[in-house]
Amino acid sequence: MVSNDSSMMCMVNRDRHDIVMEILNKAKNGKNKTEIIRDVGLSYKQTKQYLGTLLEKGMLELDKDRRFRTTKTGQEFLERCSECFLSRWHTQKGAESPSR
Repeated sequence: MVSNDSSMMCMVNRDRHDIVMEILNKAKNGKNKTEIIRDVGLSYKQTKQYLGTLLEKGMLELDKDRRFRTTKTGQEFLERCSECFLSRWHTQKGAESPSR
């Protein structure tokens, strides 16, 4: 089945680093697991693995309302990553591609 949905045409293969950065960015103001699945575009199994690792590493915390929030450690990670030119490479590369 072929989809004509334009959002699917803009999908970019992401590496683990990009996915971690996206989760941490989305969780700055608190997100539940379902919101992260939807907003980041991962399966339940993938989301569970990423959230478990980020909790273990202290980059996310689970608040009393069972919402995931980016910790100070996670914020510092995002700041360091944003300084790296590679974190912006895929968006720059995508902008250079023809839109056919």
